[in-house]
Amino acid sequence: MDRTTITGWTREISRLLSDRAGVEGNTLGDRLDHAAPVLPPEILSRARFLAAAEAVARMPGRAEGIDMERVETAYVTVQSWLMAEEPDELRHALRRAVWIKRARTVATILIAALIAGVLWREVL
Repeated sequence: MDRTTITGWTREISRLLSDRAGVEGNTLGDRLDHAAPVLPPEILSRARFLAAAEAVARMPGRAEGIDMERVETAYVTVQSWLMAEEPDELRHALRRAVWIKRARTVATILIAALIAGVLWREVL
C-alpha cells in the first residue's frame, strides 16, 4: 500500500459522502466539515485521520511514517458505516443539522439586535 492507495481511499470516502449523504465540498476535509454534525464521533475522527494521512502521503519525506494498518482500519470503518446507513436518513439528518445551525445564527443576530436597541434607547 502506498500513496496511491490512500488517495483512492479518500476519494472513495469523499464520493460516498457526496452520493449517499449529499455532502458537498472540494476535498474530503471540506465534506467532513459539512457532515460533522451528523457523523458519530468515532466515524468523524477516523475519517479526519484518513484525510490527514492523505495530506502526509503527499509529502515526499514523511510518507514512510504512515501507519498503513491504522489507515486501512479507518477506511474500512468509515466505508462500512456509510454503506450501512440509509442515504435518505443521512440526507435528512444533514438538512436538519444545517437548519438548526441557521436558526441559531438568526436567533443570535436577533438577540444581539434587541440588546443593541435597548442599550441605544437607554443612551438617548
